[in-house]
Amino acid sequence: MSGATHFLGAGSLSAWFPPDASQHAFWLDEAFTGILWAAIFALVLVVGLAATYIARLRRPEDNPRWDVTGPVHPGLLGLWVLGAAGLAVFVLASDFCGYLDRSAPPYGASVIEVTARQWDWEFAYPDGHVADTLHVEMDQPVQLDLRSADVVHSLSIPALRINQGILPDRTTRVWFEADRPDTFDLRSSVYSGEWYADMHTALVVHRPADYEAWRLAVSDIFAGRTMAEVGEMLYNRQGCAACHSTDGSARVGPSFLDMYGNTFMTRSGESVLVDDAYIAESILQPNVSVIDGFEPVMTPYEGTITDQEIEALTEWFKTLSRFAAGGQEDN
Repeated sequence: MSGATHFLGAGSLSAWFPPDASQHAFWLDEAFTGILWAAIFALVLVVGLAATYIARLRRPEDNPRWDVTGPVHPGLLGLWVLGAAGLAVFVLASDFCGYLDRSAPPYGASVIEVTARQWDWEFAYPDGHVADTLHVEMDQPVQLDLRSADVVHSLSIPALRINQGILPDRTTRVWFEADRPDTFDLRSSVYSGEWYADMHTALVVHRPADYEAWRLAVSDIFAGRTMAEVGEMLYNRQGCAACHSTDGSARVGPSFLDMYGNTFMTRSGESVLVDDAYIAESILQPNVSVIDGFEPVMTPYEGTITDQEIEALTEWFKTLSRFAAGGQEDN
């Protein structure tokens, strides 16, 4: 309902707001405008009564002991209390239904995982594509699962009137349904460090046909990337970083640093060379030849990863190893 006439007509403050791109934004603007006018009315009333009281009940100069105290009129006091209570109820009810609606995403909403870190954004789509820009389809509900990789951030999209906190070690959620195609600002509204001002990107709302074309264009992770770049992308996307480091430190599994081309002892006492065949076996059937010092606990990826993706991972492993050129060194 972008550009719709607000129910307050000429008194609406819509011209002062950012462009609205969802029904939620429209009704939030309505609630805000209504509360603002109610607050202005209450302010004028209180200040006006106070000014009237001061003007009419000034102490006469010839009567320094003049007493203006007197009995409180019950009807006036009751009216004052009812007015304050009515204002409070109006503020609560102005967006109560909208708040409930925004709290629960509808069934079938597309889920996009959002990771905020110093100082960039990462959006993981249901098909596995990862980007630094948020792309959505117009008139389709979208649920964002928000996580922080380090400190406190927030997701702020003024056009949708969204400002959701993102906390470490916790998942927060927000949903929306954009109703017009355009590109809108997306940033964090919480200071998170020296380069906080650079932590901004865009929300791109596509028409259905354009969204499908974009989805097909980005679904091929090999397009426009080297095999090593795809391998690094898969390392992050498949969750390999949780168990395997790239700096030599041991985690649940061995580090990928200097692994390719090196020779290791397995738990069964055999010596193995980490080459293309061993990497493929370790991905598809990881618990067959486990390097000594580690437990056979890795989940097999057989049936969930392609040969081309394994090749990409292998090429990336080579970039991490000083033994990739052919040299070998016993570990």
